Amino acid sequence: MSRADLDFFDVDHTITRHSTASRFMMRAIARGLVPWRFAAALPWYGLTYRLGLLRLKDRDEAFPSLRGASRADLETLAAETFERRVRGDLNPKVEQLIRQHLEAGRRVVLATSSLDIIVAPLAAHLGVRDVIATKLEFENGVATGRVAGHPLFWDEKRRRVLAFIREAGGDPRRCSFHSDSIYDLPLLEEVGEPVAVNPDFRLRRIATRRAWPIIDCR
Repeated sequence: MSRADLDFFDVDHTITRHSTASRFMMRAIARGLVPWRFAAALPWYGLTYRLGLLRLKDRDEAFPSLRGASRADLETLAAETFERRVRGDLNPKVEQLIRQHLEAGRRVVLATSSLDIIVAPLAAHLGVRDVIATKLEFENGVATGRVAGHPLFWDEKRRRVLAFIREAGGDPRRCSFHSDSIYDLPLLEEVGEPVAVNPDFRLRRIATRRAWPIIDCR
């Protein structure tokens, strides 16, 4: 059991086996909320992510496919996607670890580049109250296609999580972070308990060299 002040968990390919955003987008396309032409980009997105080559667009171009959708429709779709596509996609080892932390009175935080509206049902299922995520921007209840602030990616995740730790009165050296991705290396290097979960080949190499714990759920 972790001795950390706070336990942070990435979501995609860490808590879940696949991308929550991709599963959400496929449901959105099937429901007619997003044009079919956006489906062609999903395999490319997944491949570049796993290879560590992905570069997110800036805030003004981040999610053009969601422009014009209402918050109510997206929240309903997120709940539906979780029940039909995400609930059965959780990594049992990681879900059990999170529940053990919570039962021991630990404070668990999800830290993900996925959209807040997408991961909200997952957080509720796990009983996790704190979520740091990319925030979709809305105006009068309608999505603009932009993000509020910056995508929670690379150094932005490190910056936001460290700010959260400071505000909580914690110490990064007494925090844990669990992730699969080389993109999260800046944050993994900041915490006292870095844990690689189903790591991509670049992160696995670094974790092995530095003797970080590795959790394989495949």
